[in-house]
Amino acid sequence: MNTNSETMLRPQRVRATPIYSILTVGASLIALAFTFLLADSNFDIGAKALGLAGIIGSFLSVCTLLYFRQTGRAKADIATRGLEIYNDQIDNGLSALGQANELFAGALKTSDAFRLTANRVKEFIAFQSIDLLLLDKTRTRLVVAEADGSDTRKGFEIDLNEGIAGRSVRDRIVEIGTESRSVGENVQPVVAIPLMHGAEVFGVLRMYFDSDFEMSAINESVFDAIGTRAAPLILSSIAKEQSQANALTDVTTDLPNERAFFLILENQIAESMRKRDERPLTVLAFDIKDFDNINLRFGHAAGDDVLNFAACVLKDHLRQMDFLAHSAGDEYLAILPTASKEISQEIIARIHTGFFGRKLRLNDAESIEIELNVGWAAFGDDGDTPGQLLSVAQLRKGQSKSSKPNKVLWFPQELAN
Repeated sequence: MNTNSETMLRPQRVRATPIYSILTVGASLIALAFTFLLADSNFDIGAKALGLAGIIGSFLSVCTLLYFRQTGRAKADIATRGLEIYNDQIDNGLSALGQANELFAGALKTSDAFRLTANRVKEFIAFQSIDLLLLDKTRTRLVVAEADGSDTRKGFEIDLNEGIAGRSVRDRIVEIGTESRSVGENVQPVVAIPLMHGAEVFGVLRMYFDSDFEMSAINESVFDAIGTRAAPLILSSIAKEQSQANALTDVTTDLPNERAFFLILENQIAESMRKRDERPLTVLAFDIKDFDNINLRFGHAAGDDVLNFAACVLKDHLRQMDFLAHSAGDEYLAILPTASKEISQEIIARIHTGFFGRKLRLNDAESIEIELNVGWAAFGDDGDTPGQLLSVAQLRKGQSKSSKPNKVLWFPQELAN
């Protein structure tokens, strides 16, 4: 329960109701009547004193009992009103999540949908931190995609295969997600909320609470309702990002495509323009020598294997900061940020060396060693726009084809092992 809820549920001063006042007056009158009868009796002074003390004690006891009954009833009324206010907060918060899904469906990033969900839930549940875990493509691992709107736990993975025998993925997620976490000498309660798409789990919201948090104060149905309302919002954001990724990804090699290449190149050119003398930039263009002959001889499936093989070797020999994309056919494009002519030539030489001696088995009888045609263009010297740089790199790539005879080396199976 958050601070606002605590303020609304704070005990208030109890006011007497008419019935309480009437009963108190009645008790007073009875006490006065017994006092008058006692004073008019023939008892000695000692007996009268004891009798008076008894009347006073009985009167005070009755008044005390009436007071505490009235106080308890008033507190119960306040608690009931507070619970109604708290339930209204929950309803409003969950309704807001539903409205957000209607307004922003397919328009938010996963990180934005996560923050929106976390902020809404925080209004009526005082969790300490929250993270979003999503199933990977194999549905065997949970990966922390978002955490508290920061990167504190992002990328952390949980293996679902351990101990899943005989149980569903949903049950395993809940079991893992609700494992308490030790913080110093205290145990931090954790709640996992499965996120469902139909009958399938696609992720989980996991909330951490302070060690002294009263979990019994929240009905389990509230957590179920959070999952029901948050799941469509988060799922639509995941679908949006996946759609964008697909639009920028080559299907055959799973590399970024030419569209993604130009988006990155425009950003890199802008950086190099700001620091023209300090930030060189080089663009490379590659294609596979005699690739058409490979397709004709072994078929397009083997051609796809060659494309993926070339992509792997190129990624292995480019720098971590470099960007590699697959263009049309057998052409690859690379962006080398901060690479001068000298550095780019070293990278090209490293790539040629990386392909030398590496054989790809195409079938049970033959393997192939491929070579690349390479062209390059330097920002400033060869052009200042993406189109100019790519045209020069492709021109130099074409010149390399005419300067060397095309060749593909074929190896019998016994030499490929």
